Amino acid sequence: MFDTDAITRRADPEALTTVVVVNADPSQRRRLVDALEARGHRVVGYASARAAIASMTPPRRTVLLVDHDLEEMSGVDFIDEVRARGLRLPTIMTVPMHAIQAAVQAIRYGATDVLEAPLDDAVVAQSVRQALAREEDGEATG
Repeated sequence: MFDTDAITRRADPEALTTVVVVNADPSQRRRLVDALEARGHRVVGYASARAAIASMTPPRRTVLLVDHDLEEMSGVDFIDEVRARGLRLPTIMTVPMHAIQAAVQAIRYGATDVLEAPLDDAVVAQSVRQALAREEDGEATG
């Protein structure tokens, strides 16, 4: 699905990263895609968890950025489904403000980080970098 040759032709290490954004809110999804692309990442956005799962054949350096509130399943269910398909990817979940239970559940299901809304673009980018660093150190999601 992803053009990994085009990705690897760029010298910048962050440009070698694909961030898969799964967020049902079109304005939030577009904002995240734009902010991460502006920082040199290749970004693929999905409105639907099912569409993201169906088309997911990620290149080596992929980070998932998943919203907790998806339409056909929760973000936690999405993480569980991705893992059930044998994919162990660094995963960042975004949760509504004060959603401690959702954050704890996301970590239990394999998210490497949880970000509380409203999202700050710089914090999202930093979380993507940290998720990649943990994956490269062999600490991603198990």
